[in-house]
Amino acid sequence: MSEVNKNKVEETQNTTVDVPANPAQDHVAESAIAKTAPKEVAASPTATTYITTLLANIMDDFIQVNEGLDLDFVYMGSWLVINKKGQFYEKDDESVNYGDHIDVIVGQGEKRWSLWGLQNSPEDGQLIVAEREKADAEERLTAWLLEHPEAAERYSVNDLELRYIAFVVPVEAVAENLNDSDVLPRVYLMSFSPTATISWGKYTMGVYQGKYKNIGIKARTGVASVVTRLSTKEMKGKDPSISWLGVEFEAMGMFNPDEYTK
Repeated sequence: MSEVNKNKVEETQNTTVDVPANPAQDHVAESAIAKTAPKEVAASPTATTYITTLLANIMDDFIQVNEGLDLDFVYMGSWLVINKKGQFYEKDDESVNYGDHIDVIVGQGEKRWSLWGLQNSPEDGQLIVAEREKADAEERLTAWLLEHPEAAERYSVNDLELRYIAFVVPVEAVAENLNDSDVLPRVYLMSFSPTATISWGKYTMGVYQGKYKNIGIKARTGVASVVTRLSTKEMKGKDPSISWLGVEFEAMGMFNPDEYTK
């Protein structure tokens, strides 16, 4: 496979892949969230802290109730993915489909050295590696390849990419959580491709610099306080014959939790 075609396949695949769910782990995480996170956050739903506090409560409590088990929320979480039609949907439940755009608050993010299963491979849709440090990612991949020697022809440490993992909350999920404390907050993870990661960085800088002040978003505003619309679009490289499904970012206005209460 040529390097150009390989990049094309990986670019498209990594906007659509996901981690197979483990029902037992999902149950543990949901129980932890139900006990503390929604009620604590709802007590003080300010625009600048609501989502970041919500995410911190969920992840901190998940780690606390599973103390000593060395679990990683990135490997356990639910993923928002994109199908070939350019629609955002919940990988664990394909009936939850948001169409070709979705309004969210991105409350947290981090870069990880990642490797996703290639399209049409036995690992299609699998998050193989997602580590903060490159050395840890190489060690994890090496161990995985020892367990799956048949995959050595498909993957190597040279395939590891530094990708942005975003923690997103749909605005409609905010309404559900604020109006009913028994409803578990819907938090998704998304893996941005290298090109989407660059676009995301430019978007956040645009918000900070006041690009959207015409819709009430002042300069020096952080994106965790903004409703962001994610939309899919066919992207083309310098070679017009090479295209992939990418993600665009647009600010829709300041996030105000009060607007989502009954």
